[in-house]
Amino acid sequence: MKRWLGLDLIDTAIHVFVTICVGVIFVETSPADEEVALGLVFSTSAILFAIRRRLALRRDPGMTAEEMAAERMAELEARVADLELAQDRVAQLEERMDFSERLLVQGRGAAALEERQSRDS
Repeated sequence: MKRWLGLDLIDTAIHVFVTICVGVIFVETSPADEEVALGLVFSTSAILFAIRRRLALRRDPGMTAEEMAAERMAELEARVADLELAQDRVAQLEERMDFSERLLVQGRGAAALEERQSRDS
């Protein structure tokens, strides 16, 4: 439906519902002829729908469902690649942190050994 109208089913249903509600309100409150009021409401609604359709089709120039799916798939693949790069970076940082912790422990062990030797002497 979106391919032909430019609007999906929900947008179209909302437009029709609002048109009917405005038509009922306009008929109940209008002192003029009911047919004139309804004609005015529905013609205004048709014009607004045409404007919305044109704007929607201009934003999405004839993309088929397959093209949209392919575009979405490419976007998801790019996001997965970014996540993999981030995971690699985190793994490298973890390795560096482990190495730094080992160096600190070795340094403390050497300092403690030197301190013991100096006390024993």
